[in-house]
Amino acid sequence: MVIIARHFGRIFLQNSINVGLRTIICPDIEADEGDDLELTDNAVINKTRGKSFSVVPLPPARQAIIDAGGLIPYTRQILLKGTQQ
Repeated sequence: MVIIARHFGRIFLQNSINVGLRTIICPDIEADEGDDLELTDNAVINKTRGKSFSVVPLPPARQAIIDAGGLIPYTRQILLKGTQQ
């Protein structure tokens, strides 16, 4: 699941990162329900309107938590790497 919005509240954003929910901050997005959207690493493309909108990237540390599936899996990965060294 992906949530795209112009902005997120600080608490919601951190909680979504902690549970591994992918959130995309796209300040200039123009979209309506039913529009066909395509996501790339640095843009949201509204195929219905033929427009592209840049996204605000998350800091690498926060993105790593999302990529791991949330804070618990991320912490588990870090701990397991530490015991293997």
